[in-house]
Order: sequence, then structure tokens, then C-alpha cells
Amino acid sequence: MQFTKVATTLGTHSSICFVHLTMKAAFLIASLAAVATADVRQHRYTCVKNNCKLQPLTSNNVAGTTSLAICELTCGGQGSLWPQPDSVSVGTETIAISTESANHRIVFNGKASYDSSPLVSSFKTNFHQALRYKGAQGNGKDIEITANIKSASEVLDLNTDESYDLSVDGIKVTINAATVFGYRNALTTLAQLTEFDEFSNTVRLVTKVTIKDSPAYKNRGITIDTSRNFYSVESLKRIIRTMGGNKLNTFHWHVSDTNSYPFQSKVFPNITNYGASTAKQIYTHDEIRDIVKYAKGFGVRVVPELDAPAHVGAGWEWGPDAGLGELVLCYGANPWFDSCVQPPCGQLNPLNDNVYKILEGLHNEWLSLFDSDVFHMGGDEVHVGCWNQSAAVYPFVKDRNDPKSFFHLWGEFQVRSAKVIEKAQKKVMLWSSDLTTPDFYKYLPTNNTIVHIWSDYAG
Repeated sequence: MQFTKVATTLGTHSSICFVHLTMKAAFLIASLAAVATADVRQHRYTCVKNNCKLQPLTSNNVAGTTSLAICELTCGGQGSLWPQPDSVSVGTETIAISTESANHRIVFNGKASYDSSPLVSSFKTNFHQALRYKGAQGNGKDIEITANIKSASEVLDLNTDESYDLSVDGIKVTINAATVFGYRNALTTLAQLTEFDEFSNTVRLVTKVTIKDSPAYKNRGITIDTSRNFYSVESLKRIIRTMGGNKLNTFHWHVSDTNSYPFQSKVFPNITNYGASTAKQIYTHDEIRDIVKYAKGFGVRVVPELDAPAHVGAGWEWGPDAGLGELVLCYGANPWFDSCVQPPCGQLNPLNDNVYKILEGLHNEWLSLFDSDVFHMGGDEVHVGCWNQSAAVYPFVKDRNDPKSFFHLWGEFQVRSAKVIEKAQKKVMLWSSDLTTPDFYKYLPTNNTIVHIWSDYAG
């Protein structure tokens, strides 16, 4: 549209512009409405050389049409399995299954068990929820699952055998697992062999599958830092659920750091009173037990980390007022780069006996709440500068100019503070650091220490 006359007043000019824009907007809305009501062109996918290729439909008849999700499920011999199994054969046909029910038959070491353990029941529930989340509304057949589990042990540690064999023949599924955790892995894989089909509005299962699988790594997990960033209990559970759906087995909980101590301590309440960011950002004993139990139901163990002697600050500054001396040194030092690797600074006083008494109490308290076979003690990024400028430490060091003098002091700290953990027959885990290099191996019992590699100090 073109206007041939321009108004001479601001008011008239504004009115003409408004009419012009309004008509343009109406035209645009009408165009969008036409697009919305037009038939959306649908496509189908074909597996070509192990890749799903897009092809347009030539008619509105979608019977037998393969959607992208179903194509990815069956294309390439391994489908969309993650992580990929050791040995796998996946067929190209699928069948509609029910997402509401399935027939489970559990056999422990050759004996049928109709009253499954709560842990096995949790794995079954998680499997059915995974199917329901696919979103199908159509009907399908009930799948029949027979699981032969060699061991009924529910211990999850570094020695747990999580291997399994899985076969699918139509709606019949057979699982052979070494332990209940191998059974969990098998159900997770089975859920990945199903997908929602947009054309039939059903969840479909691959009808021919043979899998033999075992984890490549005994420790598979993620680290969550709740000191620098507090997570609600529900947020932690959501992460754990996601881990279970991807066959991860270790939730490494970096509970505390210099920034905060968000953990309820009944043994030393001042640690929490001084260390928590707010009264609402504290994990109670009941919440911690609940998280540990919840994680087990998804095949995940919780490995706690109480970092020391560095990465310590909030929660430890009350020592002088309580007559316990300086528990933490260099806390909040400024400039920070002379005392720590990153701000805020803070390192425990390795020459204060009260530090070890408090650590002993905290370690015992944590051990009563977690059932992991491993206890992470942190033990990285100790800054020599902090101890070297502290009057509580440097007068007792033979050679202040030799960093190894402070490393030996650090090593003695680790040996002394680990006694409670070793007495509980737990393995000690430490971050890779100067202390994990060959010169200082004597401070690390080789049969009981696991080095968690994150830096160049691998040893």
C-alpha cells in the first residue's frame, strides 16, 4: 500500500502511520494463521549405511512409516545405546509394548524369588517410570522379563561385578546378571532399546537383541560441589536419577570447602553454626541418610569428601574463642595469591592437636551416615606460603627455604588424620597433588590409597 498524501500536522501524520502499521500487522497475522492451518509436511527416515536419512512422504498414509526416533533405535547395529556395550547385535524390527505393566520373574542363584528385595523393586519401578516418561498413549503388549541374578548381595563397591547379558526375542526378555547392580544395568539398557513412535503413538521395543556387557571402569560418576553452590535435596536427587539412567554408579559429594560447611554436625555444632551460609542451607543427618538410601535405589553409591588440610575456612574460625587455639590459618588472606591457589584462603593448622581431635569427631560422624567403601579426604592445593608465613607453623620447620620441608609436614598431617578412616576399613581417596608424586609415597599406604587424578600431579 502506498500513501499519496502526507499530513501537515504531527497528529495527522501519527494517525496515518498508525493505520499503515496496523494494516501491515493484520496482514502478517493472517499469513501466519494460513501457515498454521496448512498441512505440515511429514517425513520418514531410512537407515542408509548406518545413518538415518530423511525422505519426504509422498502421501498422508503414515502406516509402516519409520520416525527418526525409531530409525535411530535400530540403525547401525548398536542403535542409540549409551554407553555402548562390549558386544551388541540389534535387529531392525520393533513391536509396540505397554508402558504400564510388565511380567517380571526374578531368579536368585537358581531359585525363583517372588518377594524381591526392596532394592530390586526399586530398579523395576525405575524401569517402568522410564517407559512412562516416553509419553505414549497407545496400547501395546506386556513384555515378559526373566532375570537370573547370580548373587543376591546388595553391596556396591569397587569390587562389585556389574556385568550382564541381555537378549530380546519379540516380547520375551532374558537377563543374566552377576549381581543386582548388573540387573540394574540390564534394565537401563532395555529402557534404551525402547522409543516413542510419533506415527503409531506407541512405545516400541526392538524385537531382536543380543548384548554382553560389563563396565569399562569400576568408578563411573560425577562430582557435585555443595560448598561453593548449595543444591537442594530434590536437586541432588534429580542428578542421581539422571546418573542411574546412564549407568553411572558413583556420586562424589564434595560437601565442604573454604566457602562453607553446609553439613549438620552434632559432634561439633560450631562447625555448622560458623560454616553454613544460611540456616536453610544445611544438610541434616536425616536428609543425608535419605540421599544415600535414594541413590542406592538407582544403583549409585555416595562417596563423601571432607577436604583438608587446604580448602578449609568457614566453620573453623571459632578456635581461639573456644580456647582451642588457631584451627585454621590464612583464612580470608588478602592478597590471596601469597597464601592459597584460589580465594578465599584457608588451611588447617597441622601443629594444633585440637585440629586432629575435631577431624576425628567429624570423620566418625560422617562414617555413621555414609556406607561407601571409600572416603575422600581431598588433600590437594596445599599452599606452602600459608604455613611459611604463619607464626604457628614456621618456627617449627627446619628449613623454611625448602618446600619439601612443608610437604613432609603435609604428609604427616595426612597420615595422622586418616587413622579413623583406616580403622573403619575404608579406602582413602586423595586428589592428585605434589603429595602423590614418588618423593612422598611413604605418606600414602599403597594398599589403601586411591589417587583421584585431576591435575598433572599423577605420580
